[in-house]
Amino acid sequence: MENINKNCSLPDHKELTAISYCQECKIYMCNKCEKIHSGLCLNHHKFNLDKNLKEIFTGFCLEEKHSNILEYFCKNHNVLCCAACISKIKGKGNGQHTDCDVCCIEDIKEEKKNKLQDNIKLLEELSNSLLNSINQLKIIFEKIKDNKESIKINIQNIFTKIRNEVNKREDELLLEVDNFYINTFFKEELIKEGEKMPNEIKASLEKGKEINKEWREDSKLNLLINDCIRIENNINKIKDINSKVKIYNKDIFNIKFSPKEEKINDFLKTIKTFGKVYMNNIFHFKKCPINIVDNRKYTVSGENDNILTKTGAEGYMGTICDYELDKFKEHKWKIKILKSKANFIDVGVAPIDFDINSASENSCGWYLACDNSKLYSGPPHRYNGIKTDLSKVENEIVVVMNMNKGTLKFLINGEDRGDSYTNIPLDRPLSPAVLLKDTNDSVEISALTI
Repeated sequence: MENINKNCSLPDHKELTAISYCQECKIYMCNKCEKIHSGLCLNHHKFNLDKNLKEIFTGFCLEEKHSNILEYFCKNHNVLCCAACISKIKGKGNGQHTDCDVCCIEDIKEEKKNKLQDNIKLLEELSNSLLNSINQLKIIFEKIKDNKESIKINIQNIFTKIRNEVNKREDELLLEVDNFYINTFFKEELIKEGEKMPNEIKASLEKGKEINKEWREDSKLNLLINDCIRIENNINKIKDINSKVKIYNKDIFNIKFSPKEEKINDFLKTIKTFGKVYMNNIFHFKKCPINIVDNRKYTVSGENDNILTKTGAEGYMGTICDYELDKFKEHKWKIKILKSKANFIDVGVAPIDFDINSASENSCGWYLACDNSKLYSGPPHRYNGIKTDLSKVENEIVVVMNMNKGTLKFLINGEDRGDSYTNIPLDRPLSPAVLLKDTNDSVEISALTI
């Protein structure tokens, strides 16, 4: 049944808009028909059409292109369905519940009837707490909004700081260029003064010729000498301009600003990948250090940097997550084996400051070996292949670290056989850790509770 306006089912009133629907009569009624129907059919179920028709139970299937009576019940989905819903012929909207456990509504009547009293009681209890739950949701939603705005403000502050530093560095370089040119080359004033010189030189030449012809001993000597000095100064100015033309006309403009191409690319790459928005319940493997030895090379990939793949030569390499386990809490995470040659994979925890070039199962951390389910650890336990009654890990394993008690256990196939490690020192920050041996082995980590 579609959510559209319906007209009255009475032929004489077919132009009038229906305001209600009778489930038993299966008719739509206008205002006039409803008054008559209400007087004659007191026990019929009538529904007003002032809301979404899909919210009204008419006894007919609401699936698109279905017009059958709801006379079956799907136990898998706890819904009523019609003959088209359970039809073996799929297509055209049929067969949604073909593979489900379906029965006639008569067969489920007693079960629903017996359960009704309990459900009424439960609904009454839940309804009493509904208002409180809604208020709690409002409080939670406000916290979510505040948290979102806080994160956005933090991002803006960080990038404002970055932009300020970039702008500051830009200004420093621009000023450095200005000072360099000021101290190295001539100023523009020289050109402006030179442009005035032709008239001065012309006047100076005429004056010089005049003095040369009319030099008389009875003339004022200081005046004659002053004119001579002016001529000499003009000569020096011209020589200075000519010398600068000669000097700077050569290929001396080799001043450049050109950071190495790889540095520019690295800088741009850093900007593009700077920062990460993620939920606290996501673990990230630490990126492979540049100075790591070849046999310990690995890559970190995945949408959340949560896939670890060994790329170096065979031999154990280890890494931890970029996350410090909170104290006084129980943390739980899952390691899924994506690819492995022989399951030479150890999972557990390790101090966050361990040396990735020397860390191994016997020197740092507390681990379970997936290939044989033996325990390996460094001090203070110093386990080296301690046998357990745990099953071998096939595809995935759940690790549970209690940072309040200092206990570590491993769940294989969901089975909990107790703590494998107790009294793990909590005086150093710990993080989820993984060791891989064979090249191309790959695992994925995902937090369950942190």
